[in-house]
Amino acid sequence: MFLVFALITIIGALAMFRQKNVIVAGLCMVLTFFGVAGLFLMLSNPVAAALQIIVYSGAIMVLVLFTIMLLNSHEEEPAIQARPIQRWVGASLIAVFGAFAFYIVMGSKALADIDKASRPIAGMNLVRVGEEIFRHYLLGFEIIGLLLLSAMVGAVALTKKEL
Repeated sequence: MFLVFALITIIGALAMFRQKNVIVAGLCMVLTFFGVAGLFLMLSNPVAAALQIIVYSGAIMVLVLFTIMLLNSHEEEPAIQARPIQRWVGASLIAVFGAFAFYIVMGSKALADIDKASRPIAGMNLVRVGEEIFRHYLLGFEIIGLLLLSAMVGAVALTKKEL
């Protein structure tokens, strides 16, 4: 299951990176967010998975896409000549770096230690999230709330012609 969610995340990110159209790239980012939400589910954290889908895939991407459409600042780049040498060099560099990264990860001591000491991961629930936020991170939580409020005021100021 991990490989499925990891592949969804990686494919969505690569598709987003390759897109020339900003709207389609934003939709590919939603696919990446769903893959990350699946990875959170694998970590026994359904709260983070639900927040990933609701907050990022829902609210943030809608805000980004509406802002792009509202400001009409996206323009398609003209098609350029194909450069097959750059594609082959890039693909071979990706293969070499990928094989090197795979070799390092498979030979790492941390991966061997995971197999030896496999203990269950403590699940996350809303009570624990609330306790952590309001006990240890209350100041940061309030600062982020003020930052989001100022972003909303800025968005209204951008869209209104006469205030």
